[in-house]
Order: sequence, then C-alpha cells, then structure tokens
Amino acid sequence: MFLRLFFTLLITLPLSAEISPRQVAIVYNSNLPASFELAEFYALSRGIPATNLIGLNVTEKATIDRATYEKSIRQPLVKKFTENNWWKLGKDANGLTLPVARNIRCLVMMKGLPLRISRSPIPAGETKETRQLNEASEAAIDSELSLMGVSKYPIGGLIPNPYFQKDDSVQKTPEKFFILVGRIDAINYDQCKRMILDALDVEKEGLWGSTYLDFSLKKGGFANGEKWIENIAKKSRSTGNLVITDRNSNTFVTNYPMRDCAVYFGWYTFHRNGPFLNDQMSFKKGAIACHIHSLSGAQLLNPKQNWSAALIDRGATATIGNTFEPYLQATHHLDTFYDRLLKGYTLVEASYMSINAFSWQNFVIGDPLYRPYLKKNIDPKDFKTDRDYKILRYAQSQFPDETRTSELIKAAERTKSGIVYEALALQSLEDKNYEEALKLITKAKALYEDPADKLRQDLHLVEFARRQGKTAAAISILRKIKPTYQNIPESKAIDGLLVILDPPAPPATKK
Repeated sequence: MFLRLFFTLLITLPLSAEISPRQVAIVYNSNLPASFELAEFYALSRGIPATNLIGLNVTEKATIDRATYEKSIRQPLVKKFTENNWWKLGKDANGLTLPVARNIRCLVMMKGLPLRISRSPIPAGETKETRQLNEASEAAIDSELSLMGVSKYPIGGLIPNPYFQKDDSVQKTPEKFFILVGRIDAINYDQCKRMILDALDVEKEGLWGSTYLDFSLKKGGFANGEKWIENIAKKSRSTGNLVITDRNSNTFVTNYPMRDCAVYFGWYTFHRNGPFLNDQMSFKKGAIACHIHSLSGAQLLNPKQNWSAALIDRGATATIGNTFEPYLQATHHLDTFYDRLLKGYTLVEASYMSINAFSWQNFVIGDPLYRPYLKKNIDPKDFKTDRDYKILRYAQSQFPDETRTSELIKAAERTKSGIVYEALALQSLEDKNYEEALKLITKAKALYEDPADKLRQDLHLVEFARRQGKTAAAISILRKIKPTYQNIPESKAIDGLLVILDPPAPPATKK
C-alpha cells in the first residue's frame, strides 16, 4: 500500500513550478492576418486559451520611437491586463505604481510586431551627465515590456533584474513587478511555425547532438565572454556531449564542416560567417544557437546581416540577441543561460536568469516554453535514434572517470562509431595528450563515411599541430588533403586555414 501511494504521488505531483499555458498571453499585430494566424497556431500548439490573445493596432516597422511604443504597445497592454484582472497593481515604498500580483507570467510577441525603440532626446531638466548611461534611452521592446506595469522608472539606463542568476522557477520568485517576455519571430512565418513545431518534437525525446564553441581571444575587456564559453565547454563535456572548440583568434573558418550541431555559442563578428555561409549547413532540430555581438539582433529579416536571423535561417530553434549596444556585462551571460536550460527550465526563464537588466537591449527568440532538456533520463533500450550521442551521455552517468574512456572505446568498437571516437579524441586534445588524440582521430576518420566528416577529422589534426606550435606541419597537412576534398563545399575551410597559416605575399608595389 505504501509503495502504491508513493508511486501515485510521484506521477501526480509536478516536478517543478512550471509556467502554465493559462499564464501566457500572446500579442500579435491586428493589421496583419499572418500575425494573427501565427498567434492562433502557437496558442493551439501549447494549449493557451484563446482569450489570452491580444491584437495591437501597430506598425510592422522594426524600429519605432518611444511615443509610438507608449501609445500603440504599452498602454493598450496595460489596459488589457487591467480589464482582464491579469494583475493587481499597488505602490512601493517610493510611491511607484507597479504590479504586486500577476496571473500572467509570460508575454509572447509574434512576428509582425516592432522590435526596438529608438533613442529619444534627453528630457528637459536632465543632462547626459546626470543620466546613468549618458544619452542611452534606446531599448529592445521585449525588454522594455518586462516593466510595462511599472510607472515612471528611469529610461536612461538599466533597471536591475532580481531574477538574474536565480535557480528556481519564476513562479517562486517573490518579486511580481516584472513579466517574462519572449518572441517568435524570423525572416518569414514558415520559419516561426517551424520553431514551434521543432520545440514540441524535441521535448519528447530531448536535444541530442554536438556542441560547437567559438572563442574570440580578443583583447581589452573581453575576458568575461571567454570565461562564459569556457564554462559552457566544461559543462557540456561533463554532461557527456561531443564538444568541438575553436580556440583561435579567428572564428570557425568558412564552410567548416559542422555535423549535428545542437548547441552553438560564439562571438565576436558583425555578420554571420564561417560554417553559416555554407548553404548546405543546417542545425540539428531543436538547436540552441547564440552569437554575442552588439547588434546581433538589430533586424530579423535579412539572414546575411547580423546573427539572430541568420542562425534561425540555418535551422536553429532558439537564439538570443541585442537590438543596440548592450555592453558585454549587460548582455546574456551565456554560461548561466546554458546551465539553466540543462537543468530543465523553459527558454524564457533561462534567458531572464542570464540577463542582469530590464529596459535594455536584449531579447530571446523561440517558443518561450521550450524545454530542450526536459527529458534527461536515458533508457538503454531507446538507442534507435541519436544512438552515438546517447552512448556518450549514458557513459558519463554510469561509469567513473577511471573506467569511462575504456568503456567508451569498447562501445565505439562495437557500434563502429566515429562520433564516440571523435569525442574521445577531442577530450585527449583538451588534456594535451596529443599522441592518444592522434590515434583516436585516425579511428574516427576511418569509421566516418561522409567526406565532410572525414575532413573535420583532418582539420582536428591541423588543430593538434597548431596547439603544439607546429605551424609548418599544419600547413603541410592542409596542402596534402586539399585535392581529396576539392569537390565538396566544405573544402573552403582548407583554403581559409591556409590563408591564416600561410598568407600569400602582398602584391608587388608599382614603381
């Protein structure tokens, strides 16, 4: 009887205080039928009540001034929340009006709505010297809406986020004055629907694939960003993932052969480059992909410009971005963002736990309720899909450090897995065990069938040589393999590395 009761409690009690569909409101542009259709599609997909849809009579221009934001977006939303009793307003100790209770915890902005607020003139009676960040009053609309129920807060700077670095559901946070705001937006509406469907599919089986991390090695105040990505590398390896890093000052080179990229974090270039220039490149379904740049999300219509639109265009299911200059410390702390996703939080919660300010430049794109790591347990009988990645994670959870490698080698031999051998080789590279890394990568290359995968193993050999300071050896490998891969798009990666390692002589000057 006791066991039966215990089992019943396990299956009926919620595992965490999740955001309920009833606590989600969806905002669309009432002037655009496609925006309304997308809102309905999302509501049906997540079981959100139709009464929680809000149409706004607003321009579809990406950038609007603050007066337009107030009149066409904030004020109508405040009115709707009040009429529907979605919050209770009160006053704080300073006399500010603000929400003291909420029935809606998440606001979802649909494609067709403006993205950002332009800079306003400094109000009369103020000077830029008296403001927190001089003339800065521009902001991402989504970040501004986090405080839509708060009256008369200063717009010339950042408002501290009390949910930053928290590790609990937003349902349990004592502060009720803010709302989590997410956005489903992309180049076109088909991409928006694809992101929604991908999120729902991946939640059933979990997100499986490789992690690609692109360090910047830039000088001058960028150490924190490097630390974030280093923390992600450690966390991802400790979770049992195949982790591929670029630790050079350049980004991953043009058409770098990415396979099964489920997680990408990188920085710091203005527009998409490297692997994402390859028209054949596509992220794994459900992928989380982020690239830090001051203007990563300045627009969402052109995949050749900036990063947010570009990553979604290549198949990512979720990303984060900045509409204007956020400064590094006030952009998303990527390691916190990744950590909270791994712990099973929703996309929108992980985003807000990783950002330290409201009324600023940041947004998150994708289904806000998406939980890529909702399913964490691995059933050894369920290896029909993503087998090799499940082997890696299963071994991480089942075997101690001293026997895990030998057990994985046995599994790689038994399953003929290039992926498992590649993961072991790259761990040896991080451990600076170059001889062992060479043996393992040779086995991985022999097992892969796709030429692009074989090329990636050769590029790992180039990286082994570079890390040992053997530039001439790296150049020799590249020249030797170039004829082998000349007929695939990824061969551009060889040319890119040769330009970096063995740049051509400058043209002769005319006398």
